[in-house]
Amino acid sequence: MFGEGDGSDLAVVETPIGNIGSLSCWEHLQPLSKYAMYSQNEQIHCGAWPSFSLYRGAAYALGPEVNNAASQIYAAEGQCFVVAPCATVSQVMSDLLCTDPAKQQMLRTGGGYARIYAPDGSPLGTSLAEDQEGLVIADIDLGMISLAKAAADPSGHYSRPDVTQLLLNKTRREPVVVQRTPEPDSSVPEAVAANTEPRLPVAA
Repeated sequence: MFGEGDGSDLAVVETPIGNIGSLSCWEHLQPLSKYAMYSQNEQIHCGAWPSFSLYRGAAYALGPEVNNAASQIYAAEGQCFVVAPCATVSQVMSDLLCTDPAKQQMLRTGGGYARIYAPDGSPLGTSLAEDQEGLVIADIDLGMISLAKAAADPSGHYSRPDVTQLLLNKTRREPVVVQRTPEPDSSVPEAVAANTEPRLPVAA
């Protein structure tokens, strides 16, 4: 479940096979979040997508054309490999969830468009039919990233820090912050003030 979090979630992790980061669904349409990931030298990006059969025919922006284009642009813009898995809705799942024609229209079968893109935006591997479950597999060469970045690196030599700048706050935000009054330090002597009664004037 993506949505709430903080800057510590926008992280790229170093692994033996490369620097890996991830976003989900329409986080790929958030320019500042994408730029934050690019700036951390992301080499392999995992872009998770739900099924593109949801609202098909009613919302073009949620379909495979727009969202696969978002994955492809992410690869070319960030000069990284993008592994973009996508869920497939089977007939069994449709029968279980879509109990009337209105629901069947909202969530159709198929919708699986898993893809892999190279740092120049070119597709890799053999694509599956949208109603077929399986694996899209491709060999990757991290050396392709250097070639792509030599042409355009939006968070490197191709950036314009003289006119634009992103502030990425990596501080973890806790849901509950407990504040307590600090205990007095017993090693420090306390000053004691004498409480004296006011003197009354004396008649002579």
